Amino acid sequence: MREKNLKEIYQGLMEFTALFHQKFGHVFRNSCHKEYPCTKSQNKTIMILGDKGSMTSTMLGHCLDMKKGSLTTMIDSLEEMGLIFRQADEIDRRKTWIGLTAQGREYRDSKMKEFEKSITAMFNILEADEIEEFAANIKAVVETMKKVKE
Repeated sequence: MREKNLKEIYQGLMEFTALFHQKFGHVFRNSCHKEYPCTKSQNKTIMILGDKGSMTSTMLGHCLDMKKGSLTTMIDSLEEMGLIFRQADEIDRRKTWIGLTAQGREYRDSKMKEFEKSITAMFNILEADEIEEFAANIKAVVETMKKVKE
């Protein structure tokens, strides 16, 4: 029974991943902002930093599933645009914290509005009880994912 459930989890996660990118990927991909022509990975970085707060590049790399070299290049470009900052850790000089600047928070807020607009438009076809059920289910999935080992 356990193996069957684990197989269903695997299949469900694969299907969810594909559907998430298909339905919501455009929000991260499109950057209509003239001053900040961000890529999909840059947009994801800004959204994560806005949600989680400052973090080290190692933590950010885990969230984005990116290798250090690619991550460093992306962080450099976001810093050049003025959207993020780097700050040395006061205790451990080997650590550098990355966070959003004021411009980065403004940019994130505009992306969040786009995302919320997209969610509203996509979920308009659902009944109120379906939306309520989906919200409860996604919350349960997130809470369970937090318990799972990396």
